[in-house]
Amino acid sequence: MSWKVALLVALLNGIVTAMVTVPVSDHVTKRMGVSDFEGKRGFAIAFIFIPAGFVGGFLAGLLGTRLAGAVDWSGFWKAAALAVLVAQGGLFSIAGLGLLSVPRPPQLHGEALALEVEVRLPLSLVGPRTREPDQVRMSLYAGDQDNHYARIDRDRFREAEGHLLVTAVADLNSRSARRILSLGIEDHTWLAFDLDDLAPSPTDKDLEWSAPAPMRQARTSGERTQRTAVMLRYRVVRTGAAD
Repeated sequence: MSWKVALLVALLNGIVTAMVTVPVSDHVTKRMGVSDFEGKRGFAIAFIFIPAGFVGGFLAGLLGTRLAGAVDWSGFWKAAALAVLVAQGGLFSIAGLGLLSVPRPPQLHGEALALEVEVRLPLSLVGPRTREPDQVRMSLYAGDQDNHYARIDRDRFREAEGHLLVTAVADLNSRSARRILSLGIEDHTWLAFDLDDLAPSPTDKDLEWSAPAPMRQARTSGERTQRTAVMLRYRVVRTGAAD
């Protein structure tokens, strides 16, 4: 192997790979939900992924030259072609693995889905501040990469049979087999509800309201589960054509 050929191939391949890394890393980090706050995603691309692409391309250039058996300049193009193949194959393989980790939202008949929830709060838990903004909070946990607040419509608050009915909607962003709703009321109550009967990919039967069931104290589970008088029911709703 000629080191002059190897170093030139490695340098050029490193530059090319770094350039290709820019759009690839931009797409993958967007899909993975990397935050743009204070330029975090841009700094990651500029100072982590682009240098990594250059180093990987440089090493692939040395490997390509060795595989091509280039002992003089006549083997330059063969070495360059192998180097590009190795570098781009590695880059897109890593990008593909990253994209595979991105949660895939479930769909029903080509439409995106959300979870509509109705909670019946006994009026004994309802204080003078409960109806104020952010005093009732709900979130849907479906994994470390899918944990977000539900949208609570205060205009739909209503009283019925000694209860305050609270309606919330949470997008279904992933096909998770483990989903948990959490409910916070002011600063005195924290409850949870395990959506064990909701399939990772809901079907038409999930468009119907579930039977009301009690929420549990959030800090209890298993044999220590403490059920409460707060009842919850849910259904899946279609929110329009999926992206």
